Amino acid sequence: MLTVERSIHRKNTKRFIDSDPTVISLVTPVKDMVNGTQVSSYVEDKDAQTFKIIWQGDDGIVRETPGGARRFNFILLGEHDKKLDIGDFWQVGDQKFVIEYIFPSNGYEVKAGGVSHGKAPT
Repeated sequence: MLTVERSIHRKNTKRFIDSDPTVISLVTPVKDMVNGTQVSSYVEDKDAQTFKIIWQGDDGIVRETPGGARRFNFILLGEHDKKLDIGDFWQVGDQKFVIEYIFPSNGYEVKAGGVSHGKAPT
């Protein structure tokens, strides 16, 4: 049953996302066994969805590599009916974003945490 409070939270979540939306097509990794070796293939199986990316506020430098790669932590926030799984990812140029955990459901939003690897998040 949708309570008045949950309805208000859903509307506020939508407003918050709509203030700075990012449309993402998540890709789900699929692992297969080929001649006894685990091989990753990727299947883009989720339609484009709108989320808000919330950066965690640090400078993102974990270790400097010759290519200048960095690691940035983020929270991905979506409306309550968005579909995502641990391990899903998307890319923007050379920057890869990977979902590492999903917060427990509260009925009015979907929230996940992840890591972005590359030179500079967008």
